[in-house]
Amino acid sequence: MTDLALEMRRVEYAYRRDVALRGISLAVRAGEVVAVTGPSGCGKSTLLHCAAGILRPQGGAVSLVGRDLAELPEAERTRLRRTQAGVVLQFGQLVPDLSLMDNVALPLLLEGHDRDAARRAALGWLERVGVAGDAAAVPGELSGGQNQRAAVARALVTGPAIVFADEPTGSLDSHAGEQMMELLLASTRDGGAALMMVTHDNLIAAYADREIRLRDGVIQHEVALS
Repeated sequence: MTDLALEMRRVEYAYRRDVALRGISLAVRAGEVVAVTGPSGCGKSTLLHCAAGILRPQGGAVSLVGRDLAELPEAERTRLRRTQAGVVLQFGQLVPDLSLMDNVALPLLLEGHDRDAARRAALGWLERVGVAGDAAAVPGELSGGQNQRAAVARALVTGPAIVFADEPTGSLDSHAGEQMMELLLASTRDGGAALMMVTHDNLIAAYADREIRLRDGVIQHEVALS
């Protein structure tokens, strides 16, 4: 079995005439924490979205836990992404009409889990991230930090091999951002998951084992941080 949670080979992506990624190749090992940094518009978020299967590359290949996404039938590709890749976006992106508990349970319900069992698992993760007392609340009733904690719980409830986080502290103040990073790191490491995060903040990047810096759609440099 591969020890790579993610492998990208010569990945290319463009928005009409705007080329975002120019042949990116990289790998993330199981349990590794990788920060993707670089100036605005350099392709960071596009890279993460291609890695997570949100965007389909126009060139190259992406493999999750050793399986090439492009070679899988659509249903199998969707299921692999849903079970093996957790995603945390900058503003949480929770379903506004669902309670926190049902937001976190949703990935399990989509996999056909029993509703009561899925909600118990969701509550357990909400307890781990410190917002179990808000399990019945909907996102609009809560702060950005509370919603981000629930988003972390939703990303981890399926026991993924890798978590992708796009500016996970971007909407938080510095103290809340530090708390979020400690929570995200502890939660992924407890489950043995890799973590790939996009950030513009050098203090957040410093939490990583390795930094990959992009510029103009290519990797400018890589450096081990620990």
